[in-house]
Amino acid sequence: MFRTEDREKCQKLFERYYAGRKFHDTIYREEIAKNLSSGVRLLDAGCGRYLKFSKEFANIAQVVGIDLERALETNNANSPYGVRGNLDHLPFSSESFDLIISRSVVEHLEHPRRVFQEFYRVLKPGGRAVLLTPNKYDYVSLIAAYTPYRLHRALVSRIFQVPADDVYPTLYRANTPSRFIKEMNAAGFQQRRFQTINHYPAYLFFSPTLFRVGVLYERLTSLHLFRLLRGSLLGVFEKPAVPTGCSAIPISERSTAQASLGTIKHV
Repeated sequence: MFRTEDREKCQKLFERYYAGRKFHDTIYREEIAKNLSSGVRLLDAGCGRYLKFSKEFANIAQVVGIDLERALETNNANSPYGVRGNLDHLPFSSESFDLIISRSVVEHLEHPRRVFQEFYRVLKPGGRAVLLTPNKYDYVSLIAAYTPYRLHRALVSRIFQVPADDVYPTLYRANTPSRFIKEMNAAGFQQRRFQTINHYPAYLFFSPTLFRVGVLYERLTSLHLFRLLRGSLLGVFEKPAVPTGCSAIPISERSTAQASLGTIKHV
């Protein structure tokens, strides 16, 4: 298990079955690009310590990444800026951003509706949120949900060869297609696009036999009948230009010490 030769065999299987295919990250990038133009103010919610996607779009937009990580890989001299903070109490003034992006964050949220309400608050009218998250009905999510966190953390760290500190507990409180849309609508958003996305069996990259089983599962869930079992959920939601009576937290209840985007220079 986790042998180099097995990984190499899985890589060959990937090239055989998936060469030229687009998966969730590519489709996510394309969706962001559709909603991006020069000068846009973009918030990367849950950007991670390396601000991977923040950096990709920093030459087009004025980007701010926010995360609970203690250290963010940016000097804050120019875009992307890094801010340490909690998503359910964003330290920004209302209507500060044109676009919010978030990848693999929703599954970790304890109070997803509260976070979505905050997204709504800091977006300008007509602004959009592009959110990518795992589907609770995918077999990987189901296994993760019933695996003790310490074991889950160790396995993911070994399979993807990442530090264990980069693996966080998963809650999946808004991670079915219907629940995801319901929670975003409850926060005041209107759905613009929503899709389930299949991807290759990345979590089975340690075993050629299991990888082949994963390929069969991917082929099955590629059928329209089984679309709700696909691995990822990608939604594009819009804050209406005319308010629709959303339930966002009133600004009067918030601290007067909140920073506006124009003054953010330091974590």
